[in-house]
Formats: sequence, structure tokens, C-alpha cells
Amino acid sequence: MADVLTDLHTEGDALARLAGGLDGAVTPGTERAVTRSFARLTEVSRQVIRSVATAPALSAVAGSLRETVRAWLAEHHRATDLLAAAPAGAELPWTDGPLRPSVLAAAVLSELFAHGQDITDVLGVSPVRNDSCGHVAYYGVRTRDTVYRRNGMTPPDTPFRFELTAPSGMLWEFGPAEAEERIAGSAEDFCLVVTGRRPLSALTLVASGEQASRWLALISPK
Repeated sequence: MADVLTDLHTEGDALARLAGGLDGAVTPGTERAVTRSFARLTEVSRQVIRSVATAPALSAVAGSLRETVRAWLAEHHRATDLLAAAPAGAELPWTDGPLRPSVLAAAVLSELFAHGQDITDVLGVSPVRNDSCGHVAYYGVRTRDTVYRRNGMTPPDTPFRFELTAPSGMLWEFGPAEAEERIAGSAEDFCLVVTGRRPLSALTLVASGEQASRWLALISPK
């Protein structure tokens, strides 16, 4: 798995290239939906810029798909560069509480994964996944307790064990090996459910233990 900031830059460029090949290939309705997704990603990048520095936004989000993608990519690069330059131990404000720059980069990569999935869904194409989704999986694991709090519940003291198979075939392991509460399966499937893009019923994840099963049910979109 590459450095999270490297993956954040690379995955942003890949999504921009995908959008660059859409000229003349989308309907007006499809173009509006894709444009909205890029506009949301632009706002995520601007939140990062506001979190790290007082730097102003570089450009306005215009109406056309091409202009919106151009505006988003400029903000995305700016946000990524600011995160790379921030002190590693800095605590940067974010919606779920202060995060270190590397963790905030994983949060932004999770947004890129989620809205990138929305874009490919609209276009009817399958995204090409690679091990960059490991940062999304990590952020999903890291925010386990946040899911409980958002649902008005107290997080359990019981640790979870996550065993997720990467697109490359590697096994990613999070949590103590002896934990009885366990979640296993495809890392891509885990990322899809933890970002709210697929219901648990459409995926191949397996939970062992009452708490692990309840947690997956909480994050699964209905």
C-alpha cells in the first residue's frame, strides 16, 4: 500500500482522467449528476484547505462538467499539498474531531472513493480498484466508535478484529488476533459499506459476534 498522500494525489488524477473522457458521451441528466458529485468533492477539498490554512479557494465551481472537474482538481491538489506540508503531529479540525494530516488524508480519500463510486454508478461502468482502498478501510476501522455515537449508542469496550482481502490479494489485518468480534471479507466490499455506497445484503462480508454484526448493520445503508 502506497503512502496515503501519494494515493490521494494519484486517485484524484485518475478520477479526473475518467471525467475527461466523457465529453459527448453523457446525457444532460447524467452530466448533471456527475457534475454534482464533483461539486461535492470540491467542497470536501475546500474544507481541508480551511482546516490546514487560511488559504482562499482557488476557483469557483462553474456550471459545466469540464469546468467543475477543473475547479475540483485544482482544489484537490491544493488540499493534498497542504496536508503534505503540515507537521505530521498536527491536530487538524474535522467534522468528527481533530485528525492528524495522514488520517485526514485517509478521510478525504474515503470521500473520493465514495463519490467516485457514485460517478461510475451513474455512468454504468465498473471502477478499477487497487490497494489505495486500504486507506479507506483503515479510516472505516478507525471510526468504528463514531458510528455508535452517531446512533446515540455507547461504543462497546470489546475490540474488533478485521481481516480484509485487498484487491492485490494481500490480507490486511486490524485489531487483536484473539478478538472474538470479527469482520472478514473483501476490502472493497468493506469500503463500499463503510462509505454508505452498498447495503450489506449486496456484499460478501462475514461478521462473527453480536457486536460486530450490529456494527455492520449500523453502517449499512438501508
